[in-house]
Amino acid sequence: MILAFGLIAFFLEENGFPVAPAILGVVLGTMMEENFITSLIKSDGDPTVFFTRPIAMWLALGTIIILFWPVGTWLLRRRKRTGA
Repeated sequence: MILAFGLIAFFLEENGFPVAPAILGVVLGTMMEENFITSLIKSDGDPTVFFTRPIAMWLALGTIIILFWPVGTWLLRRRKRTGA
């Protein structure tokens, strides 16, 4: 298992992908999934519980903006190039 992950990390590093985010994803992913499931169980499966508090709502909105920002800038640049 260590050899397999070492080879994956080697190929990621050789192709310019940073390894640290992948390691963080593996380490924190399980913990985040467990807490997410626990929160859904406590809210009887209602996912809107994550948006009811103002801080949670702003964090979710910020996450959505960060995720879609590159796509939006790419579309704007593409539109400017085509002159549409």
